[in-house]
Amino acid sequence: MRTFCVGDIHGCFTEFSELLNAVKFNMQEDFLLSTGDIIGRGPRPVDTLRFFIKNQNRIVTVLGNHELSLLRNYSIWRSMASPSTKEEFLKNLKAKELALILKEPDSENIFNYLRSRPLAYFDQSRNLLLTHAGLSPEWKFDEAVGYSKEVEKILQSNRFDWFMSNMFSDKPDSWMKVLKKEAKARKGEKILKRDPNAEIGKISTTVELKRLIYIVNAFTRMRFCRSDMSLEFLCKDGPEAAKENNLYPWYEMQKNISPKDTIIFGHWAALQGKCPVKNIIALDTGCIWNGALTMIDVDCKHIKHVAEAHH
Repeated sequence: MRTFCVGDIHGCFTEFSELLNAVKFNMQEDFLLSTGDIIGRGPRPVDTLRFFIKNQNRIVTVLGNHELSLLRNYSIWRSMASPSTKEEFLKNLKAKELALILKEPDSENIFNYLRSRPLAYFDQSRNLLLTHAGLSPEWKFDEAVGYSKEVEKILQSNRFDWFMSNMFSDKPDSWMKVLKKEAKARKGEKILKRDPNAEIGKISTTVELKRLIYIVNAFTRMRFCRSDMSLEFLCKDGPEAAKENNLYPWYEMQKNISPKDTIIFGHWAALQGKCPVKNIIALDTGCIWNGALTMIDVDCKHIKHVAEAHH
């Protein structure tokens, strides 16, 4: 069995199919990993999603920021009772590919699939961690999957709509701040425990939400960190330009991985698939921006298969 990993597809299904044909991918024997953002801006998002769903026993994809944006719009859309209101909502969506997916007759199946996807996937046999944006420099390698599961549990629960309505925020940007707020909340709960109906529930929910937001942002939006390891979300430039503003690529700040660990991530097309850290592999080569779609053989990482964009 061979295992491949492909970068951000963004609905570029034609180029993705070319890569599978190039490596003679065998759906009965081979295995595929994806860095997420399998949809977003590209011409064939529905075909991409249906392919992943049909072959989900041979494909693992983590969630990217574009999948989460789709889930957020799905949450809003399904809360609308009036068909005309729903239609107006679809008409006004800036991301037209999301409207295409929401209109599909099997959209419920698509969203159930996405809600069951992880933020992080760990291949224990290879000591390989797959995420969309990388690994927060404030986290240890073996903590990532546990943090991912916290969000996965919410996405699959009856608290899904609550989380979707509160998920998009640039704060908190520091895991240390999250832990400090949790410590303060625990202290507050001890003080208030004589009155269980007081503010305890409110404190717990607020702190939990901040924790979940940071986890989502670290796994799906992160590129740069400040010197204190807090995350910065506005800059999308290459590493050299950002250093003029005292920003550092997250992988330069990450000190919690060993030479035996491997991280594969996408999300950052400006890197053009280049990461100077030996055991951290960048796979987004900007197919949607007229670059290319890149796939690697996980056991022979130096072998890259590339399909040039032609959408």
